[in-house]
Amino acid sequence: MPKSISQSAPLESIARYLQRVEGCDPVQAEREARQVVADFERMQRQGYISGWYFDEQGHLDLIPSDDVLGRLNEK
Repeated sequence: MPKSISQSAPLESIARYLQRVEGCDPVQAEREARQVVADFERMQRQGYISGWYFDEQGHLDLIPSDDVLGRLNEK
């Protein structure tokens, strides 16, 4: 999992991803991509994730924060 990525999946890429995966039209895809990014930014501010990116298979993925990883390792 990349440690230095904070936002390597920009809005435009997420919109294209939604068009491809969900079959959204361009307008709907952009609207949904804006919501996705807003939700990711909220999760980042709350300390749940440190970023998001597209993995090697082209899937949108989240990078859990160190705090969240620490909590998961405690269980």
